Amino acid sequence: MSASIDNTLITQFSDSVHVAAQQIRARLRGSVIVKPMTGDVFAYDGLGTVDAYEVLGRYQPVTFSEIEHKRRKIARRRFVLTLPIDASDVRGALLNPQSDYAAACVRAMERVFDRIVVESLFATVYTGREFATSVNAATDGVQTVNATGGLTYEKLLEVAQNFMDMEVGTDSPEKFVMGISGDEHTALMKSLELVSGDYSRQYVVDKGQINTAIGIDLIKFAGQVTRPILNVSGGVRDCFVMSTRGICVGMSKELGLKIENRTDLIETTQVQITFQLGATRTEGVLVQKVTTTD
Repeated sequence: MSASIDNTLITQFSDSVHVAAQQIRARLRGSVIVKPMTGDVFAYDGLGTVDAYEVLGRYQPVTFSEIEHKRRKIARRRFVLTLPIDASDVRGALLNPQSDYAAACVRAMERVFDRIVVESLFATVYTGREFATSVNAATDGVQTVNATGGLTYEKLLEVAQNFMDMEVGTDSPEKFVMGISGDEHTALMKSLELVSGDYSRQYVVDKGQINTAIGIDLIKFAGQVTRPILNVSGGVRDCFVMSTRGICVGMSKELGLKIENRTDLIETTQVQITFQLGATRTEGVLVQKVTTTD
């Protein structure tokens, strides 16, 4: 009799994946706007600024003010991870709630979320009623801070000033996050203005790591991997600082899991996980690029 994978085992693997998904999350999930997305294209709508005008005299006619409607395109992208599992591996891998298979699958898909967010930070956006107008990052208002000579306290102050000059976070409290690698973390740990009690009463170093700098939450990504989340080109790494209002992610489908027997292969089950999402920058002034040396 040919061996087959019991339905109970399939259910147990499915449960272990979803338990892991609650424990292992993308690092940027809490730092972006997430909207449900239906269809292949989603429109993020925003409003521009508007100013009041002075009225002189009585019984003056009404003058309408103009406010810009900002519509930006989010295109749905589909990602898939398919693993073949031999029947002999089932009891050793799938029955364990802490299965390495489950953790590996979930981590891979959660990295997709972070990668899509980071790619959208400096990507061209498409605007207009029919999304016919393309706007690159610089034209959109994304500023670049050159820290290739070293990420220092002074460079962080430059970032903060850029936001202030563009009225970002000055009227009401706003949360900012910065994506860095280990190189940038080490550089910041050497900055006395950030880690010394002579400069600040706020203890920012915890268990050998610095988690905030001048009010910006630091999110760490691996730098020495095959496909780093933070783009590296010509020895220069593109780090980022953004407001939590800076990116909108459209989610058309949360983690989807399908397990089925492959009748064309001997005693093999196919485990397939799918993920559908897209993202766009909501407003250029809410995002800054910080270039550092890799």
